Amino acid sequence: MINNTKIYLSPPHIDQSEINSVIDALNSGWISPYGSYVKDFSNKLSRYFKKEVLLTNSGTSSIHLALKLSGIQDGDFVLCSNFTFAATAFPILYEKAFPVFIGSENETWNMSPGFLQSAIEDLKRKGIKPKVLIIAHIYGMPAQMKDIIDICKNNKIIIIEDAAEALGSFYHNKPLGSIGNYGILSFNGNKIITTSQGGALILPNKKSYKYAEKLAFQAKEKVDYYKHNEIGYNYSTSNILAALGSKQFDKLEKKVNRRREIFNYYFSNFENKINFDYQKELKNNFTNRWLSVFIFPPSINKKIKYILSKNNIESRYVWNPLNKQKVFKNFLYYGNKNLENKLFSNGLCLPSGDHLNSNDLDKIVELINNGFK
Repeated sequence: MINNTKIYLSPPHIDQSEINSVIDALNSGWISPYGSYVKDFSNKLSRYFKKEVLLTNSGTSSIHLALKLSGIQDGDFVLCSNFTFAATAFPILYEKAFPVFIGSENETWNMSPGFLQSAIEDLKRKGIKPKVLIIAHIYGMPAQMKDIIDICKNNKIIIIEDAAEALGSFYHNKPLGSIGNYGILSFNGNKIITTSQGGALILPNKKSYKYAEKLAFQAKEKVDYYKHNEIGYNYSTSNILAALGSKQFDKLEKKVNRRREIFNYYFSNFENKINFDYQKELKNNFTNRWLSVFIFPPSINKKIKYILSKNNIESRYVWNPLNKQKVFKNFLYYGNKNLENKLFSNGLCLPSGDHLNSNDLDKIVELINNGFK
């Protein structure tokens, strides 16, 4: 019998306190990018990351601002994770720069330091010096940052951390997004905390914050009339969205712990005969397990997705490597296509929302276990 109550992959979980804060923001009359909740939310994030944080309207716009602050221009080359969502790379194209895609390593599925080093050496032989690296922490799992940082320092490359999926994750006790020169967050509807849409840019100092803020507010000069000396963008957020984010952020630790519990439940309750793989949490790493992602045998993966869908349970295939997609097919790629093709062909994201109950989880695991019979 099919259950008519749908179980979604990673739905927002909004409680009454968050609804009340949005109502309060509306009642205050401050519904623009200004207001007490914008200040409150950005201050909480700044304390958490120990850096300046600018709220924006999306993670994508945050990456674009970080590229602008890094000095990326038409014709520059930007190193970029290959196994990630397209929004990681789209802002490179906004600036008419060239992405260079770096493949994954086997343990965390994030950018491989080995392929990164090989790419830089080969680019040097071609007379190309990349200025910036965008490294995405996939599904909240920390990348192997020490090696990546060392490589970038040796080659004077600026690091932008795409931590859109990684709020609440840590690398050697440092929150992801605070390790590179710039960091970005997403508060899209499916993230650990949400403002329905929105993001943040994590910045190293007040000077960079002021310039990013200027660009995000249409690059208006500080005069009492409308004056613009450079191109600006409409990348700011609103007090209403910040009200929701501020209250959600107070529950971050609880939400992360629940997501980890859900992953561990899947991991511990699949039957022994099921041959599966998963992202490895390496020493001194802490992942938020934003999504519970598993690699199943090729003959079983599509069957599981079909069974779950038939029972009104959402699952989703993993990221399609960017070098395989038409919009990016003409750009350079360094990596192991076999590994990333395996991840794409056999990977499945299972329901991971922090309000999943034990009955939901029991049902999902039972259906998966039965799929192997």
